[in-house]
Amino acid sequence: MQIIVDSREQVPWTFEDQPEISTVRAMLKAGDYSVRGLEERVAIERKSVDDWTGTVLRDRARFYRELELLRGYEFRCVIVEASVRDIMAKRYRSEARPASVLGFVAEVTVAQSVPVYLAGSRAEAQILAAAFLRMAGKKLIGSA
Repeated sequence: MQIIVDSREQVPWTFEDQPEISTVRAMLKAGDYSVRGLEERVAIERKSVDDWTGTVLRDRARFYRELELLRGYEFRCVIVEASVRDIMAKRYRSEARPASVLGFVAEVTVAQSVPVYLAGSRAEAQILAAAFLRMAGKKLIGSA
């Protein structure tokens, strides 16, 4: 499977531990990751915990515009490189309260119709992303 990594992604996942996956960088209309040939049907938006918590306080308007684009995709999600435990322990650099950070997860998932997954570590988020992209590819083209 070939994963498209948005050319603007500053610290991309590498998928080095999964030899069946190759990556190529290109500009995506929405999200940070997609599957070759499905760039307008499948998208993942990656967020570090600090980026996610910063969005809660400062960048909601910009993020809502991104979500509007993502809603047009058949398979879309946001994967946050943090766990509920990380958020409750306030393991991030932001003044956002843990309740607000988790409330934003619920808001985006329910009110914006874009699933948000709190994947744990960066490595775990990358594994989840590969599984998501693989399954979306199989669903849409039969194999990925």
